[in-house]
Amino acid sequence: YAQPTQKIMSYNALNYSGSTAAERNPYFATVISNSNPDILVMQEMISQAGVNGFLTNVLIPINSSYTAGTFLDGPDSDNAIFFKSNLFTFISNTVIPTALRDINEFKLVYTATNDTLRIYSVHLKASNTPADEQQRLAEVTLLRNITDALPLNKNYIVCGDFNIYGSTEPAYQKLLNQSTTGYFID
Repeated sequence: YAQPTQKIMSYNALNYSGSTAAERNPYFATVISNSNPDILVMQEMISQAGVNGFLTNVLIPINSSYTAGTFLDGPDSDNAIFFKSNLFTFISNTVIPTALRDINEFKLVYTATNDTLRIYSVHLKASNTPADEQQRLAEVTLLRNITDALPLNKNYIVCGDFNIYGSTEPAYQKLLNQSTTGYFID
């Protein structure tokens, strides 16, 4: 049977909304209108005002069915989710705290099938020192603690700004490790 396909896009907005939002909005609009995602997960959103501004100034002019999920303001830059409300219903935004930036678990229901989708948005520690690698590993370990505890056959995906510099890095290997059930497939 043919399955409907929905497009998920992840985008690091680099401290949105900030003083350059008005200048950057047309560029965001060009990218998003050409890719036409059904779900847009964003990193480096600064505030609820930024989420509202992005929705109003970028997304709604492209497609009036876009809406935003609940935004939770954490200790650093944050994650946000936007989606087409004619396709999905927002359920929740749950924070997974880390030492630097929160990981967010967004839950949506796909209205065509009533399936629940968990989307994890990460913005892992940047830079390429051994200490940075260990911090990314710690952040991914917190995520895996959550996904490893999910019941089998749950639908989930991770997206975001991983800042992983190679496939041998411990955080990347932790994401893929199949010794427990909450692994990810790249």
